[in-house]
Amino acid sequence: MSVNESSATALVRFTGLGIICFNQDRQRGEIAAIRDNKHTLTIKIQKPVYQDGAENDVIVYQDIVTYQDLPKDDVQIEIKAAGQPAIAGYEIYQSGDFDRLGNADVNDFRWIVNMNTLHSGAALSPAAGERYPLAKLYIGNGLFYAHKLDRNLFFEKVAKDASGAATQREVFGNVAETIGVKIESAAVSFTIRIAGREETQTLQRVEGLPFRIEISNMDYSAGAVYSDMPDYYKYLSSPSGEQFELAPVVEDDGSGGAVNQEDFCHPIGLDLSSIDEL
Repeated sequence: MSVNESSATALVRFTGLGIICFNQDRQRGEIAAIRDNKHTLTIKIQKPVYQDGAENDVIVYQDIVTYQDLPKDDVQIEIKAAGQPAIAGYEIYQSGDFDRLGNADVNDFRWIVNMNTLHSGAALSPAAGERYPLAKLYIGNGLFYAHKLDRNLFFEKVAKDASGAATQREVFGNVAETIGVKIESAAVSFTIRIAGREETQTLQRVEGLPFRIEISNMDYSAGAVYSDMPDYYKYLSSPSGEQFELAPVVEDDGSGGAVNQEDFCHPIGLDLSSIDEL
């Protein structure tokens, strides 16, 4: 792994339906988790411990705080360094040339699908119409990277016109399913605000043993659809009205098996000044 996670105080990991952008004014990364009726938002804060208490034994992670069944509305999370951080604002990990079809660094943030890049750099604007609520995550003092790259699914990019008809197909490649954020400081502060109620956890640094903050917004239902893109286009629109589908390429092995939806659900990036604009 190209990013050295072991030097972190805390590692933040976000998997599932969410839109990430970088706020240059506030110097932080921001993720909007879409709270529809299919995806379930879960947050786990985990601490590393030695199995059976022996320092020469295996390291395991124990849940110390878990948030489940969160309300759809009015949820905000702020994660940042408490003390002198290694990174004052935010950094985005990119490693040399990037080729989605080649052997690029598995931690390169460009594995996260960027919607503006998908639209050939076109400026996207917030879409009109009814939308689901957003849970908002604000993350400061971190190095942002791709934590988990899905090598099991390969995608085509399918262009659709304003009527929804497919107009063009092309090879796209693999996509990342988990955003990683490495925060290095004397301590890391996790604050969650739910409808005016606030709770804060302070994670004190343990050298070589980072805490984990696991955040997932996944659809675990058996009848889950393959694509998240229609959900994202509820929030984004292009000047031409064109939309894109990322369609998994499935090899027919004769088994009649289906694509595992849990492996497909993926966050996307957006060139926006703040998620508060959505």
